[in-house]
Amino acid sequence: MVAVAFVALVILALLNIAFWWAMRIRLMRMDSAKDKIEWLSFRSGDDVLDTYAALFPRSVLPRYCRVAFWTVIVSAAIVLCAMTMLKAFGS
Repeated sequence: MVAVAFVALVILALLNIAFWWAMRIRLMRMDSAKDKIEWLSFRSGDDVLDTYAALFPRSVLPRYCRVAFWTVIVSAAIVLCAMTMLKAFGS
């Protein structure tokens, strides 16, 4: 069961990385300024998500990236709490 959950989180993370790069590359192509490389490295993640959501309002990529991020954070918190409780109660 733990292995399945771990594999699911890894797949979720890999999809998140692929979608993140797809959004950055698409924004880079849409930018008419000379400094297009800025979208690949210098913009923050929230800036990329907000700009992409504004330019492509029907896209699910920004929503997926936010959900994936919070899923990993909540999963890590649950695992940390479970490990702490197991250690505290001596199992």
